[in-house]
Amino acid sequence: MKSKTLVFALIVLTVVLAFAEVIVPGLAERTLAHRITERLGTQDVTVQFSSTPRFLMLLGQVDDAHIVARQGRLGDVLTSDLTLDGKNLRFHMYEFLNGGDLTVKSAEELKLIGVVTEDDLKEFLTRKAEKLENTEITMDPGGITVTANVKVFGRMADARMTGTVVDDGGQLMYHMTSLEITNAPFGKASIGNFFGDIPLVKRGKMPIGLRVTDVTMQQHKCVITATYDPQAAQTPDVLAPYYE
Repeated sequence: MKSKTLVFALIVLTVVLAFAEVIVPGLAERTLAHRITERLGTQDVTVQFSSTPRFLMLLGQVDDAHIVARQGRLGDVLTSDLTLDGKNLRFHMYEFLNGGDLTVKSAEELKLIGVVTEDDLKEFLTRKAEKLENTEITMDPGGITVTANVKVFGRMADARMTGTVVDDGGQLMYHMTSLEITNAPFGKASIGNFFGDIPLVKRGKMPIGLRVTDVTMQQHKCVITATYDPQAAQTPDVLAPYYE
C-alpha cells in the first residue's frame, strides 16, 4: 500500500514539475505576446523568458526577459521598435496567467528602449494638428524641423518650426523651440494651441514602473530610454496603449 502511495506521489510530482518546467514558461510567453499584439495592434512581437530551474517562473521569478514589439505604440506616439530587457524579475505569475495585469514586484534591471522615427512623429503631429497639411519632418542630433502648409484666413501659408523631445518631470513631451509662418495675409499668425508642448506620454503613464532616463536625438529618429523605478512599480501592464 505504501509503495503504491509513493508511486502515485512520484507521478504527481513528475506531472507538476513537467507542468512548471515546460508548460508554464511557454504559456507565459504566449500570453504576454498575445496581450501585446492586441493592445498595440502589431503582429510582430517576440517574447523570451528564462529561469534556472524553469519551474521558478511558476513562483513569478524570471531570471532574464527579452521582449521586442515592432510597429507598436508608447503613450500617444507610434514607435518603430520597442525593446524591453529585464534581469532577475519578480511578478505575480498566477494573477497574470488568470487574466490579471503584469505587475512587477521587483527587478534587478529593467530597461525599455523605444525608437520614434520621422514617420512616427509625423503621424503624431498630423493627428494632433488637423490644420496642418503637407507636413514634412526631419530629425537629427540638433533636434526636429517641421515644415507644413496651414490655412490662415482662407489662404495657405507656410509654417516652419523647430523642436525636440524632452522629459519634463516624468512626462515625455514634444517641445517647440521656434516658429516661423510666411506668406500669411497678416504676417505671423497663430493657429490654435498646437504650437507649444505636446505630451507624447503623459505623466504617470509609463508602463510597469518605468521612468524616462534618457532622450537622444539621432539622424532620422529619436531614441527613448526608460528604466525601472520602484516607486512607480505598481503601474500595471506592459507596453499598453496609454493614450486617451
